[in-house]
Amino acid sequence: MRRLWVVLLLTLLPLTAEAARRRATFFPKDLDMELLGDVELDTRVGVLRAHDSTTVVVPDVAVDIGINRRFELNLDGQGGLDPTTGNWLALDQLWVSGKHMLWDDHGKEKAWALGLQQGPRFAVMPGTWGFGYQALGLLGVRKPHWQGVISLGGYIDPQDTETFHRPIGALAGVDWSIDLDDVWDLAPAAAFTLHGEGHLDAVATLDLERDFGKWGSARVGVIGGWQDSGRIVGLEVGWAPRFVLVGKTRKG
Repeated sequence: MRRLWVVLLLTLLPLTAEAARRRATFFPKDLDMELLGDVELDTRVGVLRAHDSTTVVVPDVAVDIGINRRFELNLDGQGGLDPTTGNWLALDQLWVSGKHMLWDDHGKEKAWALGLQQGPRFAVMPGTWGFGYQALGLLGVRKPHWQGVISLGGYIDPQDTETFHRPIGALAGVDWSIDLDDVWDLAPAAAFTLHGEGHLDAVATLDLERDFGKWGSARVGVIGGWQDSGRIVGLEVGWAPRFVLVGKTRKG
């Protein structure tokens, strides 16, 4: 078994930093589960300055589809506007995943939950083909006025068409939400990506969120951190509408 793992790692690990196609910024996930037939479309648009260039980006586009109380179907992607060509390009592979609520324990003052989000990553970035895989373990805690989720996992990306290598890496993140009142939340988050070639990316976000009940939520925030050994800073705004795919309209 040990020999099998050694062969697998040697096959997947990029030989040089130049040989691996870099992964887009990782954003931590939460353990909020949509109800049966409910859909949430979470989109954030912003301006990101990285490596002495400014780019209009969609930091994260996520579609959450409720299947039942303990399972949710998710689609995640990232895109951006190339400042040199003016074309929109995929900045990350398309991740199609299922989020499972494996265990939860609700007390009077505190609730715990354990989940798993996993699924294939399909090649949509230029210069890649095939598919990979990503998995995250999620540990959540909720108290009356705040909640937090710690995510740990890793990914294997589709192959690079030039080098035929598959970028791999480890992921870690913390997603937090603090209730300011009945409709306003402050949401800090931090995420880290350790790439297979040894590079560490780190990004932090601080969002101010406003809940509109059945209509969804809106946010405005800032981004900061390091990626590809360079500093990144940015601003973002987001809107996450909710609608009912199957069943009756729910009250806010």
